Amino acid sequence: MIYKKNKLLIDRLIVENLAKKFSTPLYCYSYKKLRENILNIQNNFKKINPLICFAVKSNSNIKILKEIKKLELGADVVSIGELMKVLKAGIKPQKIVFSGVGKTQTEIEYAINKKILLINAESKSEILEIEKIAKFKKKKINIGIRLNPNTDAKTISQISTGKKENKFGVDKKTFLDLVLYVNKSKNLSLKCLSVHIGSQILNNKPYSKMLKIIDKIIKKSNHVFEYIDLGGGMGIDYAHNNNKFNLKEYSLNIQKFLKKNNSKIIFEPGRSIIGNTAILISKIIYIKKGYKKRFCYFG
Repeated sequence: MIYKKNKLLIDRLIVENLAKKFSTPLYCYSYKKLRENILNIQNNFKKINPLICFAVKSNSNIKILKEIKKLELGADVVSIGELMKVLKAGIKPQKIVFSGVGKTQTEIEYAINKKILLINAESKSEILEIEKIAKFKKKKINIGIRLNPNTDAKTISQISTGKKENKFGVDKKTFLDLVLYVNKSKNLSLKCLSVHIGSQILNNKPYSKMLKIIDKIIKKSNHVFEYIDLGGGMGIDYAHNNNKFNLKEYSLNIQKFLKKNNSKIIFEPGRSIIGNTAILISKIIYIKKGYKKRFCYFG
């Protein structure tokens, strides 16, 4: 956004004119910024060539999803509704990962029927449910297991997902036990190690620690993972103080990791793609004088 002749503009459009044409309140997204964010990730990780799956929970607007599809991204979904939306947007099933802790039988069946790339499981009970459905359908299903690496992302506690007290994933011992279990199954194929440690991360140290833990657990598992899903969590500069996450440093750390582990990397960015692309346009409809201040009501 810029000001030009005392007018606020987004992608060369005058915000005031948008408010008059579409009424308020309304969200307005910058396609230019959306594309810039995606290209920034793609360019910084070019040597890795990851599968970038947009985290749909960050924005499920169907028009946004269609634009993301045009920019060759896949999707990370956590519900049947999100899965239906990304398929409607034209994202290919082989670019879709189904994450999340509470997948129902109906959701798992739908994902299997649509032949998506991966179902990332969060627990043994979920793995047993997937296996039961796969057995009934006489199919072999590609799954991932989410590891809880007990890594503190150093963000606020409400968005931490990688510490041992968090509900996500399984601990190292359970992970190794599940690898053995899945490898004996006739209806499951273990393709992926999945991990996600939190959101709004602006420092590479938590990711470096996470990669070291993953490297050790892979060696202990004695299993070759076709995919390593590193989740998302890369933060954005809300305060505009140039405190940006160093994508280049993260890329170099992953390249070192891949020298020892020949796997395809999956990313699940959400906020870092969509979080700074939109403005909420509203107008003052009432002003009320209070005891110590004036109150403005927007609509």
